[in-house]
Amino acid sequence: MVKNIQKDDSKKSTVSISKKVKQSNHSKELKKLKEKLHESEQLLFEYNEKYMRMAADFDNYRKRTQKEMGEIIKYAGERVLRNILPVLDDLERALINHEGDEDSEQTLQQGLEMIYKKFTKTMNDMDVKPIESLNQPFDPDLHHAVMAKEVEGVESEMVIEEFERGYLFKDHVLRHTKVVVSK
Repeated sequence: MVKNIQKDDSKKSTVSISKKVKQSNHSKELKKLKEKLHESEQLLFEYNEKYMRMAADFDNYRKRTQKEMGEIIKYAGERVLRNILPVLDDLERALINHEGDEDSEQTLQQGLEMIYKKFTKTMNDMDVKPIESLNQPFDPDLHHAVMAKEVEGVESEMVIEEFERGYLFKDHVLRHTKVVVSK
């Protein structure tokens, strides 16, 4: 019987040891899993922080670009106006100097010609160019026909007269040329 008790005790101790080994293995695995979970939570926190900073940076960028675009639109004509101001100054001077002049007609004519040349140069410097229309085929993209006439010796659909000159800004039509077209 003593042997039986010893066998039972040894069985119990073996089972107990095996349980302890299993528990130890489980606790090691549990510890590793907890460490991995902690690392994952740390990474998640870091990525979330980065995401929040990037979202804030993007929001600031969006607001800044909206403000800049608003200012560009608000002051878009400033360059044009700055270029036209000298022409306005010349017109003022011409009016002031015209009043007491004996050769007023000739002086006025010369002044207007100088102002016209200066203004066309200013427009040309800003890439505004007149549309050449006379004796050219009618082009609805450039011309606006206000009248049609039969003219001998001229092909039909040719521009024979300009009522109002048209202008291009780079490749864009600012104003169509008002023309008379041959029938």
